[in-house]
Amino acid sequence: MVESRKNYRDSRVEFERHLNLLGELMEQGRISIAEGLQNSVDGITKVRYSPNKRIDLNTVNEMARNMAMMAANQKDFEENEE
Repeated sequence: MVESRKNYRDSRVEFERHLNLLGELMEQGRISIAEGLQNSVDGITKVRYSPNKRIDLNTVNEMARNMAMMAANQKDFEENEE
């Protein structure tokens, strides 16, 4: 059974890890977005970094946050399968 990681999702560091993981998986071609889901693409492409090299949380919309959570769950699932 997969251990719940909900308590880890409360930290900013973990949230930034999820967003960075989403970017890596998209670059690797392991996550793709259908053409008709323009809102998803817009939400992800609008994410910006602040001057201190951290993700600017004001630029993260709900769609980007959901996609990042999905990517993290996929990665956790794959790691538990091995």
